[in-house]
Amino acid sequence: MKLSHGSSRARVLLVDLEHDFFAKMTLLLEEAAPRQYVLEWAQTYAFAVNMTRRQSFDLCLVSLHLGHRNGIDLLVQMKAQHYSAPVVLLAGGDELDGLPVPRQVECLDRDRLTPAMLQQVLRDAMFQTTTEAGAPLTSPGELLVPAKHQPVAR
Repeated sequence: MKLSHGSSRARVLLVDLEHDFFAKMTLLLEEAAPRQYVLEWAQTYAFAVNMTRRQSFDLCLVSLHLGHRNGIDLLVQMKAQHYSAPVVLLAGGDELDGLPVPRQVECLDRDRLTPAMLQQVLRDAMFQTTTEAGAPLTSPGELLVPAKHQPVAR
């Protein structure tokens, strides 16, 4: 696997308001794939935008709730800045049905994550090919489909 920064460990960005969730994800990643991922944390929408502008990540895990903005807003912003890393949207199970997300974005129930589920989704996301690459999103509705039409891990 060719990583974006020449390391043998994939860099994963978690965008979430809660430090406890960052700690949980650190443990889940280590259990799912020991020493294969380096997890970095952006605790706000603005911090995530700045990090994705300045650094390369191999994968982004984005929570739906980010304070005044949400994860879908961040996905639109990342697409507008031509960010090419795969993205996984994390939301509560009851929020996943009918949630409009870009076609190439995987959705996960953040409350029911297991190491095995996380390992499979990470592996799939790391090797996905995006057919819509290149054209930036201009509005949240462009290239969006309801999440019920996407593979959703529960």
